[in-house]
Amino acid sequence: MNKKVLLIALSSIVLVACNSAKDVTSDEANMQESCNFSQAIVGGWAQGDITPEVEQAAKDAVKAIPGEHQLGKIYHVTQQVVAGMNYSITFSIENGDYYNATVFRSLQNTYDVKDVKQVSSVASNCDVHK
Repeated sequence: MNKKVLLIALSSIVLVACNSAKDVTSDEANMQESCNFSQAIVGGWAQGDITPEVEQAAKDAVKAIPGEHQLGKIYHVTQQVVAGMNYSITFSIENGDYYNATVFRSLQNTYDVKDVKQVSSVASNCDVHK
């Protein structure tokens, strides 16, 4: 009798624990997985360091913003090895506005700004899901 009661109690606890687990949508799961840079995929995006090459890419991105601006601070860098290097850089300019830019650096060390967008904050999807 005691074994049956114990078995029922344990089963109930397991069911309650399984039902109370946080539901994560497939989009959230994919976003969280894409932020896991510890298992880099060849040709995939990986967390990058702020190097002189990244600083130059950010400076070139600032030049692509209409008007005269100065690079403020670089907040976040991801990079992708291709036939050269793609950088995704989140940075600020002197007036406090935040931007995200995608810049390609060729094997000959030339920089090509592919995209620059103003963003509302420096938080990335990876920062939100930590």
